[in-house]
Amino acid sequence: MTVEPLILFLLPLLTAMLLWLGGLDYRKARAVSLIVAGIMTVVAAWMIVLADTNHRWVHFVGEWPAPFGITWVVDRLSALFAFIQAVLLLGAMGMLRADTHGETVSVRSYPLMFVLSFGLMGASFTGDIFNLFVMFEIVLITSYALIQIPGTQRSLKAGFANVVINVIAAAFFFVGVGILYGACGSVNMADLAVRVNTADPALVLAGSSMVVVAFAIKAGVVPFAVFWLPSTYPTFTGPVAAFFGGMLTKLGVYALIRTAPILLVPTGLDRILLWAGAAAALVGVLMAFAQYELRRLLSFHIVSQVGYMVAALSLSTSAGIAAAIFFALHNILVKSSLYFAADELERFNGSRDLRRMNWYRSDRVLALLFCIAAFSIAGVPPLSGFFGKLSVFQAVYAEGAIGPLALLVIASFFTLASMVKIWNFAFQETPENPRPDDTGELRPAARLLPLGLIAAVSVAMGIGAGWMGRYTRAASIQVLDTGGASREVILPGAEQRPPPKARLLEHH
Repeated sequence: MTVEPLILFLLPLLTAMLLWLGGLDYRKARAVSLIVAGIMTVVAAWMIVLADTNHRWVHFVGEWPAPFGITWVVDRLSALFAFIQAVLLLGAMGMLRADTHGETVSVRSYPLMFVLSFGLMGASFTGDIFNLFVMFEIVLITSYALIQIPGTQRSLKAGFANVVINVIAAAFFFVGVGILYGACGSVNMADLAVRVNTADPALVLAGSSMVVVAFAIKAGVVPFAVFWLPSTYPTFTGPVAAFFGGMLTKLGVYALIRTAPILLVPTGLDRILLWAGAAAALVGVLMAFAQYELRRLLSFHIVSQVGYMVAALSLSTSAGIAAAIFFALHNILVKSSLYFAADELERFNGSRDLRRMNWYRSDRVLALLFCIAAFSIAGVPPLSGFFGKLSVFQAVYAEGAIGPLALLVIASFFTLASMVKIWNFAFQETPENPRPDDTGELRPAARLLPLGLIAAVSVAMGIGAGWMGRYTRAASIQVLDTGGASREVILPGAEQRPPPKARLLEHH
């Protein structure tokens, strides 16, 4: 496997340049965006098949060997995240249309979405912790531009909060990585996993704590998320908000999954992160339950759902990492579906307030797609959310963490209650809100086809939960196999080419 990761990494950037510099009108820009996103989805699906082995695909940029140069590594986990991200990108491009969001907004958003995809793909494939954060910053810088596309006062305020909190996270990260590099002499994750066990424990604890805090801020873990996430996501254009709601915080979770086996267990940070995740699950859903602005309610739900993932990955066990991966993949799809549905409801009703929404302004297709996503995120069998939550509960219970498990179970009931709340306001006929004589014009169901595609993939995850469980368990074993990573990433590079200092001596 050599070509597929490079296609997924470079194609979004080239497409963004074409859309920016080509001067394409709306129709051509939309056609190019859909075609490229479709190609990426097919390539990413094929890459999952190729990655389903015990081997990693490794590429040394500029032929500089690890740990001295930039290394790209593709395994089961990165292939899964690349596929889910490509599916979501295709859905967002399909839902972002001129007739609903305006030509100017659409044309400006298309290239930025591909730059965003470039950063996400790079974060999925990078093999060192520093470049992981570099790709993170590409995603965040793009997000600052996307926030401003609506051009409202609220988007300006949200952009400022977003910038401030992420600058603070960046400061934590740079200091943390500097300490780790000073203690271990490497930022390559495969190499760092070996060196961290022989480095100064105090320095490793200090550096790891700062890096974990930085990624926790990016992931939206309580208490950091309340300062920026709920006020930021509602300001995006609807489909862009759906893409962000699905992917951005999960990128933070992905970074924690990659670094958890390296940084958590040796430092004792795992127990702190376990309780932080469980608390986030409950606090996030309680805050969501108190909201009436639809997308703000869903934003607090992101905080809650991230808590389940963080609690599972903090265990640093095969079952815990597998549960975090499964739950993250399920939540990316379901949360995006809910945001897409929220965008439709807000446009139909001309309001973001649930109390001002009328059920007859929606339609049956939208109601069905919302039900699938709502029941899945609440954990109703046999949808993917049930298997995701069950795997998290089992992993936490296996470690004897009864307190965090209780918080997660309670949060699950409030999740169902908050979904019922949305249904009662937006889709349920009541005596106070009867059907009028004139319900207005019928809307073509084809406009919801991208949302239907994402819902279908989510349902397929539930139906194929057995296969997904086996794949995510194999992916977790690969993540935890730090010795195998060292053999496949560090040793081949060392054999391929001598270190830079040795080459300079040979040259002279």
